[in-house]
Amino acid sequence: MKHTINTKKYILSIIIPTKNRETYAYSCMMQILNSTKEDVQLVIQDNSDTNSLICKFKDSQFIDRIKYNYSNDTLSFVENFSRGVAQADGEYLCIIGDDDGINPEIVKFVHWAKENNVEAVIPKLRLNYIWPNTGISNFKNDNGNLIINDFNIEAQYYDTKVELIKLLNSGGQNYLNYNLVKIYHGIVKKSAIDKVKAITGNYFGGLSPDIYSSVALSLVIKKVLKIDYPLTIPGVCSLSGSGQAATGRHVGNLEDAPQFVGHVNYKWSKLVPKFYSVETIWADSALAAFREMKEDDLISKFSVPSLTAYCNYSYKEYKKIIDINYFEYNKNINFFKQKKNLYVAYLNGPLKDLVKRILAKITRKKNTIEKYDNVADIKNAQFIFEKFLIRKKLSIDNVILLLNANKRES
Repeated sequence: MKHTINTKKYILSIIIPTKNRETYAYSCMMQILNSTKEDVQLVIQDNSDTNSLICKFKDSQFIDRIKYNYSNDTLSFVENFSRGVAQADGEYLCIIGDDDGINPEIVKFVHWAKENNVEAVIPKLRLNYIWPNTGISNFKNDNGNLIINDFNIEAQYYDTKVELIKLLNSGGQNYLNYNLVKIYHGIVKKSAIDKVKAITGNYFGGLSPDIYSSVALSLVIKKVLKIDYPLTIPGVCSLSGSGQAATGRHVGNLEDAPQFVGHVNYKWSKLVPKFYSVETIWADSALAAFREMKEDDLISKFSVPSLTAYCNYSYKEYKKIIDINYFEYNKNINFFKQKKNLYVAYLNGPLKDLVKRILAKITRKKNTIEKYDNVADIKNAQFIFEKFLIRKKLSIDNVILLLNANKRES
């Protein structure tokens, strides 16, 4: 079933790939539709067992703003994302998960971006909503938890080439710490991702569509604007990848990786140890993006020692596989240099990250994090966040005023 909307123009298409999570997806859709207007399109790429989700909107006032594409054949995560982007009509795109939500101020900022010829925006993720009954043990009550971190409305442009080199030096790790273009919980011009498709033949590739697109888009967009102001509400439910990772269910033998579903004869990078985890999926998908964007010179800068250090730090049960991969890659280097490179990578990677986390915890000011429980759904999370903004006297207008002032001074 495909519902085709009218041909009106949209400033923003919010794309939601979904599969068999109707309760969360419906709540997410209603939160967006109730808090935006006619200039926002909602694109639903549904790979569920049935198309019952769209039936909930049969007589809805919102039906003309929903573009719904249903397919019940076996699709990879990557293909589900790709079909969603292919359906989108907006000038700018933002992809979120079906357990996420938005800050409605995103629309005002997209209009500003268009007026100022900004191709990509990275809003910092300063809040997180954990749905009820997720099973994450960090919280006293598993009845719906919202965490809001303070933010300071800073805004800065970054050179994407510089950030890509940092990612390569890290072995493809911690990509969210770098100032790369993001379409997942970010904002990107549709014309930019069309350029990626023109080069690779697809909107997405690899096994992780978020990091693949982050690399590919950063290769076609020279500068990205990062703002310390959240415009989406990341969610975690018991069925999400982040929920599984938090409960220790996101690692295993390569042949068992759920990301392989829908892929035929997928070529795993020779630079990446052959087991699946967040770290290895990130590394492989980043390398796939460089390869398919025909950036082989940049692939040569990828740090296998860094990736090895991160994998050994977190997955000692896969040490044999990790070491085989590392020493095979470095077989033309003498043993002592191999060990030295790995030791240096460990110091500059996992150990440095650990020290940063400890220092951040020690130096964290009181009252910089607010926690709420008994938050029933994403709409309730939005309501609490909006009250937070009012109390702190914050709005996206503060960011726009700052950017406009900087523009006048430059």
